[in-house]
Amino acid sequence: MSMWYERFGKEQDVVLSTKAFIVRNIKGYNFPDKMSDSDFDSLTEQIDKAVDKSVTGNVWSPNALGSGTESGDSLLTPESQLFGMNMTLLRHPEHKRIYYNDDAGLSVVVGSGEHLTVRAMAAGYEPSVYSKAEAIAVDLERKLDMAYSDRYGFLTSNLKLTGTGFKMLYTVAIPAISKSNGALTTLRQRVGQYYWDIYPFAEQGELGNSGVYIITNVSTMGVSEDEIIKRGEKLLNDIIQFERALREKVATKNKIQTSDMYGRAYGLLRYASTISRKEAIDALSWLRVFKEYDDQGEVNVSWEKINKLTQDVCWEFIPTIKRGSADAAAIRAAKIKTILKGDD
Repeated sequence: MSMWYERFGKEQDVVLSTKAFIVRNIKGYNFPDKMSDSDFDSLTEQIDKAVDKSVTGNVWSPNALGSGTESGDSLLTPESQLFGMNMTLLRHPEHKRIYYNDDAGLSVVVGSGEHLTVRAMAAGYEPSVYSKAEAIAVDLERKLDMAYSDRYGFLTSNLKLTGTGFKMLYTVAIPAISKSNGALTTLRQRVGQYYWDIYPFAEQGELGNSGVYIITNVSTMGVSEDEIIKRGEKLLNDIIQFERALREKVATKNKIQTSDMYGRAYGLLRYASTISRKEAIDALSWLRVFKEYDDQGEVNVSWEKINKLTQDVCWEFIPTIKRGSADAAAIRAAKIKTILKGDD
């Protein structure tokens, strides 16, 4: 079965993914950072009985560590998407457990910041993922005694999540906005008007100027889930229209130059024997900017492939090879070439 992020997604030329997170804590236990081994065992036993295995039947636990996460010839995007950015869930694996479905689009994470994190993820622009996460959360709330205050809502170790305990995250690829003078500042102001936040996928390093950003809600207290979702929908529609308008401007103002960058970018991705993350993400940005204006049709690559490659580069994790090494660059190039061959 293909992973959730490999599938067709709505508005996929701009929106890479939509993710809904709902966090909950159970009464009678310390937060995970202060939890003893015996309390964790007791907590996980309760949760294990409560989780609906017909929905999330696969389980990752400390005993599974190493079953695929230490291979040096893989970009391991499924695992890094499942465990989290930089594999942070692996720092204390003895206090972690993940229940997930076959395509990893639905999961229940135990012990990552809060006792429970319910996650639903989909390719492209898909705000309906919230209803999938909510269904799992409501089922768990019926079976477990959640920490809840009539005044504050659901109680969390992270005060920013107290209230609804709900976060919606959109990952967007906006190279035209990133490349246009003043456009990113304008976008930040627009995002703030909706009481949302925008930040780069990576603050520094090879992906520091990737043009990939995270858009997420700020408020979780004093605002309903429906309000959060509606504000996000309006904001994302604004972003999509803004990015597409700027792509048209960039692509048509200097069409010969932009077309040349587009062709060179595809050639690098398709034929390079080694490629850095920066080179790969820059090339993918040019494909994204000019794809809809390629009236010659010389480059045959689908949006699904562009998005998969973008997510692979952003989320890759090569645990046994230094990321900037020649071996890592060769592995990356080989994977990219294999994916693009399918469109030839």
